[in-house]
Formats: sequence, C-alpha cells, structure tokens
Amino acid sequence: MLRVEGAGKSFERILFEGLDLNLATGERMSITGPSGCGKTTLLRCIAGLEDLQDGKIYLDDIEVTNIPPEKRGIGLLFQKPVLYHHLDVAGNLRLGKRDADVHSALKEVGLDGFADRRCEKLSGGEAQRVALARALLAEPKILLLDEPFSAVDEELRSRLLNDTIALLGSRGTTAVLVTHNIKEAESFSKNIMTM
Repeated sequence: MLRVEGAGKSFERILFEGLDLNLATGERMSITGPSGCGKTTLLRCIAGLEDLQDGKIYLDDIEVTNIPPEKRGIGLLFQKPVLYHHLDVAGNLRLGKRDADVHSALKEVGLDGFADRRCEKLSGGEAQRVALARALLAEPKILLLDEPFSAVDEELRSRLLNDTIALLGSRGTTAVLVTHNIKEAESFSKNIMTM
C-alpha cells in the first residue's frame, strides 16, 4: 500500500536519511519522537506538501514522489482542524465530497444533527471530528494524522482516539499517526517507529 524507500530530508540539519517504511492496506502505524526530529516533515513529504531530497514514495506500487498532492489520494488531518468558517458543517463536509451523504458522515463521527452548525460554534473535539469526517469522505488511500488529538483534554483525547481507531478499522483505511504520546501511539497501532 504505502512504501517509502531511502527517504532523506534536511533543512539546517539532517532530519532523516535512508528512511524506509512499508504499510499494508488497512494497517495503522504510529511515529513518535521529540519535537523537531522530522515527524511532521515526513508526513508532509508523503502527502506531497514537501519534496524529498532523496528516496521514493509509492502508493499501491505506483511511484508518487513527484505527483502533486491533490492527485495522490492522501488525506491529512492536522493538529488544529482546518475548517472554513464561511461555511457551515455540511458545507465543510462537501469539500471532501460534493455529493456527500452529510448526515451519515456526521453520524459516523458522533455528530448527528450538526449539519447546519456554524464552525465557530464547535468545540475543539467537535471541530476535529468534522475534519475527520471530511477527510474520510474524500475516500483517501491513506490517512495521515499529525497530532490531531493533542489540543483537547485527556478524557476527550482518549475518546477521540478510540472512535478514530474504530472508524479506520471499519473502513479498512491505512493510517499513520504522529504523536508525542507513547500511550496514544501504542493504542493506535502495534507498529511504532521512533525518530
């Protein structure tokens, strides 16, 4: 499904070099490590938002290293949910898929009845659930999660994490989670890489 071969990236210093990854379809992986070690940069390279200096990226055995991000079929969930406040929740979801079944998508993430809600009225956890629903509506080949639960309290973080794991499992979606939280990494996947 996802294969990274000999990936290398540096800015003022080397973040990673000779990095290899292999994920099967439906597999989940966690990446941990200290701030500034290159976790987010690696996700951005896989998504196509940053260029690798060395190495190649494959999705379903097709090289995507130089393919633009919008043509890769990769979903990315950020630490802060990216929602468009001039649109209501339904409008934001339709950015993921124009003919989206908004009510089913919201029910799936535990936000039944939120379609007409203004985004500025959402709590942090609700906003992240909307962002997750939108990402999944686009039916990505792989979902990359960049510390999406870190901005919420511990109880909500645990609930969001468990709901996300269940949702990814039921859909068979391949996913990579970046997190500082070792417990979170261990709950998300058996496959953990430390950078």
